[in-house]
Amino acid sequence: MNNVISVKITNYDSAFNEYNDKYISDSLFNYITSEYVKRRNVIIRITGVKEDKQDKLYEAIKYTFKEKYKHYGEVDKLDDIYRVLLLVLGIFFVTLSQMFDVYFVKEIMMVAAWVVIWETVYDFLFKGTERKVKSNMYKTLVNSIVEFE
Repeated sequence: MNNVISVKITNYDSAFNEYNDKYISDSLFNYITSEYVKRRNVIIRITGVKEDKQDKLYEAIKYTFKEKYKHYGEVDKLDDIYRVLLLVLGIFFVTLSQMFDVYFVKEIMMVAAWVVIWETVYDFLFKGTERKVKSNMYKTLVNSIVEFE
């Protein structure tokens, strides 16, 4: 089943970012992403654009979502490294807590360990999942069909 996102352009210049016309405007970006429904075949159907200006808008749409997809991929790679480091740090604190005989120090190390481990789990379950969902949306929108009427 197709996910058709209908866009009516009333002011051609407002479809582009005011500082860099390689990108679409924030309002157009937000509209397309808010209308997105998780499906495979996405069609962005645009009306109100003259034929001689369609290529520029097509390129801006593709470029914007491609850059967003690349950005989320880079952030995800860095986040994976961050998670591994936090997990190692948590294990280090658990091990360190077993080395101390002083109850107070031992408990502080154990609490620190579980805080760090919880941060890793939280990042994996919540932040990472949200980023993956957005990344998949941007990938789908990069591969979407853009039609002009």
